[in-house]
Amino acid sequence: MNFREAKELHDLLYAFMGMFHEKFILRFRRDYHGLPWMKKNHAKIINILYQHDHLTPTEIGKMLDIEKGSLTTLIDQLEEKGMAIRLEDPSDRRKILISLSPAGRTEMDKIMDFYTHKLNDFFQDVDPGEIKRFIASLRYVVSFLKKM
Repeated sequence: MNFREAKELHDLLYAFMGMFHEKFILRFRRDYHGLPWMKKNHAKIINILYQHDHLTPTEIGKMLDIEKGSLTTLIDQLEEKGMAIRLEDPSDRRKILISLSPAGRTEMDKIMDFYTHKLNDFFQDVDPGEIKRFIASLRYVVSFLKKM
């Protein structure tokens, strides 16, 4: 990759992140009223946990770029609200794993249903071919990034 390509890649990634937050995340957070106590970093954590069976706090922190002290507080709060649980790692007792609690998973199922309906509304007037290309592009991006 040359410098010009690297610069374009950088610009595209940051443009995508900004538009993703503006077009999707902010709208979802504005319209979803299920958990009024939940802050955006709580939501990020439970969304990541929804995609994985369990993660270490270090893994969560790296994925979300949250400092260890802040992350510990956020996880404590999620645990107090019954959304997350701490488990001992069976392969290494020194490690702690964070997982959604059954109540957290149930709440995330509700949130995902809400988001799915909102996405359906959001894309209602978009050409079906465009939607298929968009989904295929996102599948490719996710697959590509998983290989890295």
